[in-house]
Amino acid sequence: MWAEAIFAKDDLDEVTSELFPLRIDLGNERTVLLTDRRDLALLPDVGLRMTITAEIHWPVLGVHVPISVRSATLEIRPEIVERPDGATLTFKLHLDDVDISMLPDLVDRGIVDLVNKELEAKHVELSWGFTKTLSHSFDLPDALASAGALDLVASSGRVKTTSDALALAVLFRARVEPRGAGKPDSPVSPDTDPPLPIPFPSPPRGLRQALVRTPVGVALFGGLALMAGMGLHALISRSR
Repeated sequence: MWAEAIFAKDDLDEVTSELFPLRIDLGNERTVLLTDRRDLALLPDVGLRMTITAEIHWPVLGVHVPISVRSATLEIRPEIVERPDGATLTFKLHLDDVDISMLPDLVDRGIVDLVNKELEAKHVELSWGFTKTLSHSFDLPDALASAGALDLVASSGRVKTTSDALALAVLFRARVEPRGAGKPDSPVSPDTDPPLPIPFPSPPRGLRQALVRTPVGVALFGGLALMAGMGLHALISRSR
């Protein structure tokens, strides 16, 4: 079965505004400070795009050279990445359309390219291992003599951006375990995922109205909100 969570554009505007000013530490005294987030747009099949100002500190021969960025485009690109411990939803950062005020164009462009390479190489990204977070085995009451547990396992997902919303669809597999049989390490999964039964994403709605009030819905909301609002600082620290 599929469960879907939707961030409408207004929801994303509110959440991303709480991230700024955003300081990114790339290690070796190299930092990027992003400020003045504005003009949020959603690009179909790409992700979020916004205009920002920034200050880049990059050591050159042991001397800190601050680079003032009057205007730049920040893209936040959502992707589902398969990892050994399960599928992960990531939001990758990329700077583009940079207008820099102090150094020659050739040097400026080179610095921006280095920043983007570091963002990618150091895995500076928002990540949520949603398959692990949303999977759970529910013990059934003793009155059910033949059934011991209900396993609900998130096995994979899809993410999609339209001009109005960002949507995450998660595939769940359920299985009842006989009492006394013990719980398996992993569920039996078919070779291919079943198709989404409805167009993806659904018509945009506010996230709170889009999520059904169930444990799965609450977990989806909490995971996305935590990832977007609080997880960046801890994850960026990996690059140090």
